[in-house]
Amino acid sequence: MIELPRFSVVVEGDRDFQTYLKIAEIVDGCGLFSLQFYEHLPFRPAWGLACSLVGSVRNTRLGPVTVPATLYTPEVNARFLAYLHSAGPGAVLGISRGAYVSRASIQQVVATVTQTVEEVRKITWTPSFKPVIYVGTSGPVLTKTASSMPQVSGIVVDNLANPVYAAEMRRWMDEAGAVDKELVARPFTYITDDDGMDEFFDVLKKYVVDLVDGSPMMAAAGLKLDDLSNPDEDTKAKALDCFAVYGSVDDILEKTAKLLRAGVNHVCFGHPIASDIVEGVKTICQRIIPRLLEEFG
Repeated sequence: MIELPRFSVVVEGDRDFQTYLKIAEIVDGCGLFSLQFYEHLPFRPAWGLACSLVGSVRNTRLGPVTVPATLYTPEVNARFLAYLHSAGPGAVLGISRGAYVSRASIQQVVATVTQTVEEVRKITWTPSFKPVIYVGTSGPVLTKTASSMPQVSGIVVDNLANPVYAAEMRRWMDEAGAVDKELVARPFTYITDDDGMDEFFDVLKKYVVDLVDGSPMMAAAGLKLDDLSNPDEDTKAKALDCFAVYGSVDDILEKTAKLLRAGVNHVCFGHPIASDIVEGVKTICQRIIPRLLEEFG
């Protein structure tokens, strides 16, 4: 039985190596479940970033979440999983239909997950292990299909900050018999005591267009893609409320608690975190997660 809730951090591949080292030291020191890396083609490869940091962690798993199903072969995914598992405290891998590449089919996602686990079992140069594999999706068909697979540890949802939609995702998983599996919310996170949110909204908008376009999450937010082209204040408010946790520490605590009450049992705080990402990660580890564990731990 897994110990829940779990907490993680995910970062983009657009930082310098010293920044990743500082973040890894912080999350490892407070025992976060994982430090995840977006696998987005405009930036550095996530497998490479994870492998470069494996000697810097003792407690926290590393890995790319999520990788497009057609980007790497199952053999490649398996070899990196095994390397991280053998050289450090463990690894995570997320597989999805993909962003920034041609979208894979549901069948391709299922096949990549199945074949990756089969390849892991063939590896003899490290002790056998059960890989932690998530499937990235926000739609009902892939959610039910993937969460029913024994190889899948849970479903990870980028930009999930809407507790109503989180409850619906949990219901789909439970219907598929995945009551004990993880629903991982990866909301965009921005810690600030300032009212100025324009810069953060511009970043959020780009990711919503790239990652959420075509998802029923958009309709659940009461938005269409065109609404983001020239957003009014109402559109901004809807997008921020449904796709991000933001504001003061107390604001983020309140929004995250709503997600946990709705059925999320693993929260992965996502890029960009704060104007100073290192200080933002420190705030999450020292001021936010301990208070959440008091209520939900």
